[in-house]
Amino acid sequence: MEKKTTSRSVKRISRNRREHHSLVSKIVIGIMAVVMLINLVLPSKDFSANENRSLAKMPAFSLASVRDGSFFTDFSSYYADQFLLRDWWTSIKFHADYIMGQREFSGVYVGKDGYLLAIPEKPDKEAGQKTVEAINAFADTFSDRSISMIMVPDAAAILSDKLPANAPVRDQLSDIRSYQMDISDDVRLIDVSSSLKTHATEKIYYRTDHHWTSEGAYTVFRAAADSLKVDADDVKFKAHTVSDTFQGTLASRSGDHHHSDSITVYEPQGTDALYVVNYPDLQQRSRSMFVSAQLDEKDQYTVFFGGNHPLVEIQTTVDNGRALLVFKDSYANSFMQFLTPFYSTIIMVDPRYYYDDVSLVMRDYSITDVLFLYSADTLLVDTSLADVLNAAVDARKASLEV
Repeated sequence: MEKKTTSRSVKRISRNRREHHSLVSKIVIGIMAVVMLINLVLPSKDFSANENRSLAKMPAFSLASVRDGSFFTDFSSYYADQFLLRDWWTSIKFHADYIMGQREFSGVYVGKDGYLLAIPEKPDKEAGQKTVEAINAFADTFSDRSISMIMVPDAAAILSDKLPANAPVRDQLSDIRSYQMDISDDVRLIDVSSSLKTHATEKIYYRTDHHWTSEGAYTVFRAAADSLKVDADDVKFKAHTVSDTFQGTLASRSGDHHHSDSITVYEPQGTDALYVVNYPDLQQRSRSMFVSAQLDEKDQYTVFFGGNHPLVEIQTTVDNGRALLVFKDSYANSFMQFLTPFYSTIIMVDPRYYYDDVSLVMRDYSITDVLFLYSADTLLVDTSLADVLNAAVDARKASLEV
């Protein structure tokens, strides 16, 4: 009798478990179905402020895209980007994976002392060779100008002690040396790695963003001053903290939002030099390169010039006839605050968005100095700079033949 009762109890418990699991499964499937329906009904988002990138769009349906599989690949990207409460799920996933011992998330290492470190890009050798050849051709064509180059290493290359134990990471400093080996002697190569390593204990990179800080930019400015033929001791700079709530691109990519950064801007002291910033793409002018309204946005690094533009013109009251053209990525944005006391004109060109003739810039602004200022992570894979430089060389040669 006792065995039969026990057997019935076991069967009842087993049945209850199956019913429970079945109910849970139905609830989960139901929730997923509702989420899928909501995703399909809600309008797609164009941009993720949290991740600072454009989001995938619903792919156009065609028999050809179905046959070659591209429709399903693109739909998968679209669904992943447009998934309801995506940022919340990303954060939940991060915490679960971190507890299980994972330290790499979407190309970002979760390092020591709250540092998030992007895994350096693998160089694109073909693109790199084209860019080097274009730089050399440009330097040869405009050999009467003073031309310099700064390639800024990633935080992972300088703050290697912050990486997780045994984290595999390529030697980006070696990549930089290899890239620059073929650069013409007409280009002055400015090594900034040693200076950055010397100041590695300071806050030269953000913990949550892939950029260097203003402190890091100032360190490089001091190291590059002689090569740029400016006297860094002529002007003192006063630092002002404008935000202590910055969470950058690496926090968004990884899902780790445990820490925040401070953003600092520098004000020149002991000089009466003034400047005006002109944004041709926006048809706007400003008396400051700092756009304070951007501190209310997700990407607070855009406090510098409001972000990237095809061309930015800075006219100063410095009367020394020096006009600087800077080919750049976003690393240069926080570097310009240290250059305005030393040039009459500074023109910033971002080849990723610029489609005009740079040879006209060289002529119209009477450019005397040229600086290539890039993060190594950008320049080692860049495909846009070569096109802009080659077009300028061709245009210059054509004008001389007329």
